[in-house]
Amino acid sequence: MIKPLTCFFFVPGISDKFQSGGLLVIRTLAELFKKIPGADTKIVTTHEESADSMTPEDAFEYAQNHDSLFIVTWGPLVEKHIKLIKKNMPKAHILYYAQSFGWKIKVPRDVPIACVSRYVMANWTQRAPENFCAYLPPPLNPKCKLTNRLRDIDILLHKRKQNSYCLNKLLPALQKENLKIEVLDSWTPQEDFFALLNRSKIFLYITAQHRAGLFRKLPGEGFGLPALEAVICGAIVGSNLSGGVTDFLISGENCIKLRDENLHFDIAQIKKALANFSVNEASLADLSKEYSQDAVLQRWTRLLETLSADVVQ
Repeated sequence: MIKPLTCFFFVPGISDKFQSGGLLVIRTLAELFKKIPGADTKIVTTHEESADSMTPEDAFEYAQNHDSLFIVTWGPLVEKHIKLIKKNMPKAHILYYAQSFGWKIKVPRDVPIACVSRYVMANWTQRAPENFCAYLPPPLNPKCKLTNRLRDIDILLHKRKQNSYCLNKLLPALQKENLKIEVLDSWTPQEDFFALLNRSKIFLYITAQHRAGLFRKLPGEGFGLPALEAVICGAIVGSNLSGGVTDFLISGENCIKLRDENLHFDIAQIKKALANFSVNEASLADLSKEYSQDAVLQRWTRLLETLSADVVQ
């Protein structure tokens, strides 16, 4: 049982100006935490004021009279947020929810690191060997599910985060084939995205190197939630298997491994997958359960039970 604990999620903002998959995950978690007996949650925004969030000053004042855990997550601001919290509350308990790595972040030894994927966790256990690390994947939206077995879209691609080979070579080559291709080039509401995935046979996800600062690039994304959502909706993912997607993508089962820069090979693989397409319901059922809100909630509950023993004196 968790002793009464207020969890403050520090983010830059929650308006449309700050649209991103990572911040959407945090808002989902904040809502999910409300189901944990003894846990209260509050969003704290540092770069904008909102009626739906607290300012850091209000959070620090509130925390003076409540056992609290401060959760930081936004890569470019993690170190600044930790310093801000420690400056105002030197004895504060802080958790870093790592959705990536890099950014030249220095995490104090007393800050536990909850990692969004095994890929991210492997990197943080190497970079911060003295910190407590745990594996806490993001929860799936309950509306992300298989609803359609008939597919009228051969290939779906969202331009965001795809590498130059995918956008400038593979996509134009595929568009010359006799295929039904849908391309998204702007932020798409989740329910609309799920509907498109349920109409698609293949979802292309050939990610570019992940940026971590102005000049630094990392090998792959921390997790790759759109690829997981594609699998759950019954699509096959065509991927270079870079980054956290290796937690859930398995070649020959729910994805095809594309060689990235070998155009002839990749087009042949895609055509073969389209010709033999079928929905692997057993595979997506297992993943749906593993990343369900209930399963993720259980993981967070166990972690908070451990941490609250130290927070609540």
